[in-house]
Amino acid sequence: MATPMQGLPAGGSVPPGGPPNPSMPPQHPNQPQAGHSSQGQTSTTEVKFDNVAKVKALVWSLKDALSNLVRVAATNIYHTAAVDNGVRANTSDESTPPRLDKALEDFFSICNQIELNLRTIQECALQLRDSHQYLPVPVVATKPDPSNPQDGTLSYSQYINTIRAQVSFAKAVQDVLNEGARRINQPE
Repeated sequence: MATPMQGLPAGGSVPPGGPPNPSMPPQHPNQPQAGHSSQGQTSTTEVKFDNVAKVKALVWSLKDALSNLVRVAATNIYHTAAVDNGVRANTSDESTPPRLDKALEDFFSICNQIELNLRTIQECALQLRDSHQYLPVPVVATKPDPSNPQDGTLSYSQYINTIRAQVSFAKAVQDVLNEGARRINQPE
């Protein structure tokens, strides 16, 4: 869902190095596009790349929104000063300046989108770090050949068993904590 502020202004030129279409990530010949993996699954790095591309595209929109905000603010200041000095009458409809609140709303909307994408990038990075910390062995999605053992990898069934063990351990820790909290709250 594209809003008018996400793209370039009508009739505007593309700044040097800026993406021609901010809703599409820039194409790199050696990198796969997000969502087009051969297995039908997107990896964390592809999603991260997609969010980075969104932030890069939104920065150009933010630049345009800031420029528009400053222009609207200057127009409003000029108009108000002209009315206060009696140079212009305030009754004319054609001399009404653009609304500052709409320009501010557009600017903050883009800021919020950038913040959301940056938080998503941060969460992906933290999840990837935790994944490498707690399960440093890569998982092989295909069925391994028993005659060709792979060193340093887990089969999918081993991965599932590892996850089950981690879940049962987390449940046991939670039960111990609940029991401890219950004992603390009991009167003696």
